[in-house]
Amino acid sequence: MHLELRHLRYFLAVAEELNFSRAAERLHIAQPALSTQIRALETQVGCELFHRTTRRVELTTAGEALLEDAREIIGRADQAAAKLGALARGQRGLLRVGFVAHAAGETSTEILRRFGADFPAIEVELVESRTLEGTQRQVVERDTDAGFVWLPVLHDELASEPIAFERKLVAMHPEHRLATKPALASEDLVDEPIVAPWDRYSDETLTFWLGPFREARKEFDFYAESLDECMNYVIRGLAIYCVPESVERFYGRPDVVFRPLLGVEPAGTALVWHRASENPAVANFVRVTRKVLESEASPAVSIQSRRR
Repeated sequence: MHLELRHLRYFLAVAEELNFSRAAERLHIAQPALSTQIRALETQVGCELFHRTTRRVELTTAGEALLEDAREIIGRADQAAAKLGALARGQRGLLRVGFVAHAAGETSTEILRRFGADFPAIEVELVESRTLEGTQRQVVERDTDAGFVWLPVLHDELASEPIAFERKLVAMHPEHRLATKPALASEDLVDEPIVAPWDRYSDETLTFWLGPFREARKEFDFYAESLDECMNYVIRGLAIYCVPESVERFYGRPDVVFRPLLGVEPAGTALVWHRASENPAVANFVRVTRKVLESEASPAVSIQSRRR
C-alpha cells in the first residue's frame, strides 16, 4: 500500500475541521474534489475513516488510529521541506570563513556578529592561514567558502568586496636608528634588514608591500612566516617589518615602535569568495558584509588585482 502525502493532507484537514466545507477552504480546493479524494483514500486503505451524516462528520476508529500518524508524517515532511528550503536560501548549513592575522580587524568581527544574529541556523567555521596569501588560496581551492584577506586579490576566480584601508607602518626596535624619526620614506629602508615570508610572497604581493625599496635589498634580509615570528626579529633588533596600521593596535608592546611609511599605497582588506561558489550561504554573508559597511560608512576604493 502506497499512501501519498496529498491524501494524508486532505485527511488531516477534514479530521481537524470535522467539516468538509471548511476543510476544502483550508486546502483551497473544491468540496466535491475533496470528498472524492477522501473516498479514494478510504478505498485504498480498505476502511471508512469518517462517519458522515447531513449534520456532522466524525472520525471512525480507523480514522482516529490514522490521525496521530498522519500528523507526525505531515509534520516531518514539512520540517524536511523547510530545512531544504532554508539550505537553498542560505539560511541553514555550514559557512567556512578564512582569515589571516587581523585582516579586516574590528569590521570582520562585527560582520561575523551580525551574520550570527541574522542567520543563527548557519554554523560558521573560522579557518586561519599563517600567510597573507594562504586565505585566498583556500577559497580558490574550495577549502573555505569566503575569506577576509589583505589586498591585492591575486586570483581571477575570486570576487571581492573591499572593506577597509589603513596606513602602512614600519615596526622596529625602540633603539633602532630610525625610531627617532616621526615618519619614514621608502629611501630610509633601502639599507635596512627586512624580515618577511619572502618565499611565500607572490610577485604581486612583493610589489604592493615592498616595491619601492625591495629592488635595492641586499642579502641580509631575514625569513619568517607568521606575524609572531616576524615580530620576534623586530623585538631582537635584527630587522624591521612592514605592517598595516592595525598591527599596532592588536600587537602593540613596549619593545616595538611603529612609524608610518610615507608615499606608498595604503594597505587594504577585502572579503573574497569564489565566483562559482555553490554554497547559498555565501550570498547572505556578502549581503551582511555590505550592510555593515553601509552602516559604518566605510570608504571602499577597489585596489585592482595586478595579475594579468
